[in-house]
Amino acid sequence: MKKQIKAVFGILSFVVLLGAAFFAYNTLSDNTDISENIIGNIVGAENIVSDMQRAPDFAMEDAMGNEVRLSDFLGQPVVLNFWATWCPNCVLETPYFEALYQEMGGDVQILKVNLIGSRGETRSAVNSFMDTGNYTLPLYFDIYGDGAQAFSIRFIPATFFITPEGYIASNVQGAINETTLRNGIDMITE
Repeated sequence: MKKQIKAVFGILSFVVLLGAAFFAYNTLSDNTDISENIIGNIVGAENIVSDMQRAPDFAMEDAMGNEVRLSDFLGQPVVLNFWATWCPNCVLETPYFEALYQEMGGDVQILKVNLIGSRGETRSAVNSFMDTGNYTLPLYFDIYGDGAQAFSIRFIPATFFITPEGYIASNVQGAINETTLRNGIDMITE
């Protein structure tokens, strides 16, 4: 009987610990300032080109199956987001991207690049997700993993803020909140 009580107590302790860790993560990630989330902040406008890395070009497909390259968007500020429907944080941040897409129109190019094929990701799963959420922002697919390789993606979501000149001003590895997304956009539109 004592072994059973110890086992139940151990399991309950583990569940409580997991819940506390989840709560702490969500609390901290929602209240984090952009300077803690973004790598490579711009210090001064005069040093923009010398302090930043050029965004690597890669091919992707749009929703119609046409090949598009990142360089096709040169001359416009770009928010590049690598994601998948099986990723809970990717799903949670999608409404922020949709809201900014609706608000900004063509002033900022928001490229949601799906890692099709990763962990069984399919176009039908992506289309279903987009339809269910009534999302209208354009979709792109990293069919052969060229984008993920070029940007050294190891974890998703991953978001890159790219200047109209084609330089990576900053990036966020992991979930992004609306404040951080807006601050990143401000960096590439000033």
